[in-house]
Amino acid sequence: MNTLDGLSPFKSEQLSSQKWIYQVLESMTDGVWICDASPRLLWINRACEELNDIQRDQVCGKSVDELLGNGNFDTDVTHSVLRTKEPCAIIQKVKSGRTLLVNGVPVFDQQGHVCLVVGTERDLTELNLLREQLDATSKITERFQSALTAMSIEKYGSENLIAFSKPMNRVLETCTRVAGFDTTLLLTGESGTGKSMIAGFIHKTSTRSDKPLMSLNCGAIPDNLVEAELFGYADGAFTGSQKGGKPGLFEAADGGTLFLDEIDSFSLKLQVKLLTFLDTQSFIRVGDTKIKQVNVRLIVATNQNLQKKVDAGQFRADLFYRLNVLPLKLPPLRERTEDIPILINHILGKLSDRYKQSREATPDLIDVLGRYRFPGNVRELENILERSFVLAQSNAIGLTDLPPEFQESLLPERQNDDALPYKVAILNLERRYLEKALRSCRSQQEMARHLNVSQPTVARLLKKHNLIQY
Repeated sequence: MNTLDGLSPFKSEQLSSQKWIYQVLESMTDGVWICDASPRLLWINRACEELNDIQRDQVCGKSVDELLGNGNFDTDVTHSVLRTKEPCAIIQKVKSGRTLLVNGVPVFDQQGHVCLVVGTERDLTELNLLREQLDATSKITERFQSALTAMSIEKYGSENLIAFSKPMNRVLETCTRVAGFDTTLLLTGESGTGKSMIAGFIHKTSTRSDKPLMSLNCGAIPDNLVEAELFGYADGAFTGSQKGGKPGLFEAADGGTLFLDEIDSFSLKLQVKLLTFLDTQSFIRVGDTKIKQVNVRLIVATNQNLQKKVDAGQFRADLFYRLNVLPLKLPPLRERTEDIPILINHILGKLSDRYKQSREATPDLIDVLGRYRFPGNVRELENILERSFVLAQSNAIGLTDLPPEFQESLLPERQNDDALPYKVAILNLERRYLEKALRSCRSQQEMARHLNVSQPTVARLLKKHNLIQY
């Protein structure tokens, strides 16, 4: 049996020889090897033989450089340890085709010189294979989830729901997962990001889809009327009230879903009533004493930071925590630019159907709108396209058909983003040049002389930029 010369024995009554050290190293599942400072390979254990597909008598005694030159491994750790006098770890491809994690550790003599390098090897091949299998499984799961989301959109989604970008797809995947639960959902995001549309999608994909979906924009009506709209009122509750009383939206949505937009506009008094409803699924009509019990799934939305309103004392902390069980933030349009070309064609298609005229966007228009930041999000895009649709002079809606104030917002000196396309910059310059001439000239003939062009050219340019004033 081989022994490890130069290693001190373990000093105990039971183990007085070096055999136990050899037996321990031979029983390890990790490969172990020892090199001297030459560097030359002195010894390897059985696991190292198996990992590298080699025999001791074939490699021990050979220099590291010789083994490297023979293709036993693609890189070595021994030279690095000898050079730095510090432990080192590398990933190594060996002759057997395996990938190993190799750690080298220096052993010092009494003078502080490195006399040995001890290495350990661990097989990463199976681990890498498992990682690849997990990645493949993850991709399959992702494709399955995307397909499920697409099926949900096709079956339940609104005709206005466009989601080809990753941020919007993630939102819809979350909606598909939470739709089957009755937990309160808090939708957040900038104005115009489609919170009401998402609420409708969640309702249609839920088990409550055969029951009513009621909605209320809480910021659109006075606070005293919001209470009556939500909870209803009893007969004679106030002057002008409907005889016999009137049920509120909570009763109308019984079994279904109630969507409350701009929940941040609730007064503190209404916040208390809403909190009571969330805790008990019951309420009392305005002017009544009878408790009414309903089964309603609540979805609320806001474009404000509710946590800041809580900190400012404008929103109850207990209600915030009750609403914030499942928060879902909708991405602004500038973060889902892949959706913009599809949205443009979709919106123009609806406008063509409404106005019985077929009009399409030019590539330049799609390019420019794709670069715009849209502070008003989808709602702003719809507004711009409808105005352009009406102002367009042909069936191809181009840059000059955009509303004048929107064209102004595209001027280069007001842009903080990447440079505008060449055509847009030229159009902006042309428009500004015309506007300056308009301010100093009293007629098209005068403008023609001032610009050194013909009067028909002036007329055409003014019409092109919707600047005709005389």
